[in-house]
Amino acid sequence: MPSRLQIFNKLIIKFDQEYQTLLKVQDYSTDEKIELTEHLLRAIDSIQEYVKTKDSKDWKKYADAETELLKKYRGRLKAYTDIQFYKYFDFRLVLAHKDILTLEQLNSMKSAAEQSLSDEEIDLFLSDAKHLLSLSLHFLYLADTGNAEPTPPPAVTLNDTDDVIDEPDKDFTKARQLLTMYYFLKASFGIEARDKNSASGIARFIHLMTGTKFTTIQNSDIYKKYLRMPNYKTDSRLIEDLKFIRPYFVDLGLESAIKMVDEEIKRAIKELPYNERKKYKGELE
Repeated sequence: MPSRLQIFNKLIIKFDQEYQTLLKVQDYSTDEKIELTEHLLRAIDSIQEYVKTKDSKDWKKYADAETELLKKYRGRLKAYTDIQFYKYFDFRLVLAHKDILTLEQLNSMKSAAEQSLSDEEIDLFLSDAKHLLSLSLHFLYLADTGNAEPTPPPAVTLNDTDDVIDEPDKDFTKARQLLTMYYFLKASFGIEARDKNSASGIARFIHLMTGTKFTTIQNSDIYKKYLRMPNYKTDSRLIEDLKFIRPYFVDLGLESAIKMVDEEIKRAIKELPYNERKKYKGELE
């Protein structure tokens, strides 16, 4: 029998996998994927309120939102409804409904309470799911190029000793995406890049968002480079990347990330040779 921690981890991984399946549906535009993600975030807000109040009105908010979504999408909502996200919010039966445990494992449990999520597990699951969706929403917006024709990213092969290699255009490079992810997670959730357990999941997510194939996470160059964040580069190259990503945190109003970026810029400038430092005069104040 798996431990409760293993059971919980399997549950959040299953939620992530099924959400990623939704993102891969080609019939949904980027705007629609954003809308569906925001819908799930609002759903979790309603469920969190219901868990606190046990007021049927809070559950009805979720149910009504599902109905409105169905009215809007009609038959095109099938890819979403086939996943049956609502079963994640049935905390008494979710372990059975989502095949987190086998029938034999469920039957071996001594009580119905063991087959259900505890109050602590419910709170943690909803929080983790919300964090996952919020992170995905951020990168869905970043990936939206508006009316511009999308340019397929070039194939990049990195050796373990190489720096992160920028793409030919000077906008959303792999290096800057990794750096943005690092500060977003650290500022929002206190997640450090050097936590290998967190880094492996983050690296898989970055592979999805950047369309970069990999075989195993141990062989992933993105994973190896992410563990080195934010000091994957030195000198003015790092400073320019930090300056590039800073306005996006300003747009989000993420003050803690802005402060971290500013501090890293000042640190990087101080480490420059004196002659190079002169062009950043005034930025150390």
